[in-house]
Amino acid sequence: MNNIEITNIGLVSPAGNTPEDVLSAAAVPPAPAKLSFPGRKELSGAAGFRCDLSEARGILGLMKMRRLGRLQVMSLLAARKTLLSAESKEGCADTGVYVGTGLGSLGETAAFLENMVEQGENFPKPASFINSVHNAVASSLALEFSLKGENITVAHREISFDAALWHALSGLRQGRVKRAVVCGADELNYYHVLAGSGKGLWKKEGEPFKPLAPENSRGTVPGEGAAVCVLSAGGHTGGNESPVKVLGVKFGRYRRDSSTYIDPREAGDFLALLMDSSGIKAAEVDLLLSGADGDSGLDSAYLGAGDELARRAGRVIPQGTYKQLCGDYRAASGFGFVLAALILRDGRIPAGLFMGRGNVVDSPVKTILLYTISRSGVHSGCVIKKG
Repeated sequence: MNNIEITNIGLVSPAGNTPEDVLSAAAVPPAPAKLSFPGRKELSGAAGFRCDLSEARGILGLMKMRRLGRLQVMSLLAARKTLLSAESKEGCADTGVYVGTGLGSLGETAAFLENMVEQGENFPKPASFINSVHNAVASSLALEFSLKGENITVAHREISFDAALWHALSGLRQGRVKRAVVCGADELNYYHVLAGSGKGLWKKEGEPFKPLAPENSRGTVPGEGAAVCVLSAGGHTGGNESPVKVLGVKFGRYRRDSSTYIDPREAGDFLALLMDSSGIKAAEVDLLLSGADGDSGLDSAYLGAGDELARRAGRVIPQGTYKQLCGDYRAASGFGFVLAALILRDGRIPAGLFMGRGNVVDSPVKTILLYTISRSGVHSGCVIKKG
């Protein structure tokens, strides 16, 4: 059953917190900003992408802002933008919540543990413990909007969102739920940036950050964000505009090579299976939207996969990227998914998605293939289509 529709979307991202802001930023992507963390030692040369949460207090209220961690605030704010309402009880009993997060509320977890150590375990912070568990976001969403369907959190590195999306599609297709709230979220915090700096994961401040560009160096730029979409099964009831549908999602392991990551032929086979299960052919794909992160090594793997897809399609398939808008974080494919849905609704592809090869697409776009390659040996993909 491929009639799973995206009925609404909401997001909180460094590129903006509304569809209009994100599409505008996608035309001319912003530059990473210097990162600072009050009360923490300055990280030399650290730059990244952070979300603007200044509107959260007015929308969520002061009490929630005091009680919840940053990841929960971002996710609730994004969910509010999907027009979910706690006052509307219709469909709450059969609406499921599916969250993909790579690191969860790492900032809250570290704060809780630090306090335990510094205070000799005499003065624990209960709120910090509650917020520290990985399923805190899913619980907060269910409580905020009275959603009583199944509640699932997936934490599997870069494929966390795609795995959560798979669970949502399964629930809808098997009739376990009638609606699904799917969220992909990760926060930017001091501990993650510090650990990444120690491992040499980040580019130095001022280095160009253009995914797939030939002049790229090693390393990427950290980011954060929360993307929420509401899915439903059944006929389209949203007016005259054609719906955006999720045709399929797939994830799995690949034979990892330490220098070249994935063999392009293996990537091509993986994407072929995804497209076959989604009922489309490679030649029907209008855009390959990839999770390339500006690291020259991983970019090469994405370029190889794109070339292999083009070979099988018999034509060039434009490859765009999205991490220049949000930075690199484990659940960033959720932002890519929502951006793809916005592109299909808008009917055009912003020129800023093509920072590497410059192959801007002017023709209408109906089918988008998303693809993510993880350095850890897993990859994932998704197909969405308008009409």
